[in-house]
Amino acid sequence: MIFTPPAGQKLDETYGPATRLLVSSTPPELLLEGAGPDTALHRSLVLDGSIGEGVLHISAMAASCDDDPAIEFPTCHVHQQDWGVPVRLVPGAAARLPLVLAGMDE
Repeated sequence: MIFTPPAGQKLDETYGPATRLLVSSTPPELLLEGAGPDTALHRSLVLDGSIGEGVLHISAMAASCDDDPAIEFPTCHVHQQDWGVPVRLVPGAAARLPLVLAGMDE
């Protein structure tokens, strides 16, 4: 997952981690490792090759606030995106899937 706060903002970790990533699949058996929630925006997944195809469900969130110390009450934002990624397991396919959450791939 790629997240770059918008210009003039920074990740807001005032009350804990600023990010969350939730991964699941349909069918559930497709995902052997990597399912569930975590605060890191990257995840290694292990898929069951005997299943052949399915859908990865990915939900990402990140909190950011204005990055100007002169502002007493900065404006904060929650960036959220949900993906349903169709998956078909074939030899030689890409092993990495970069997704962009409210920002640019830098």
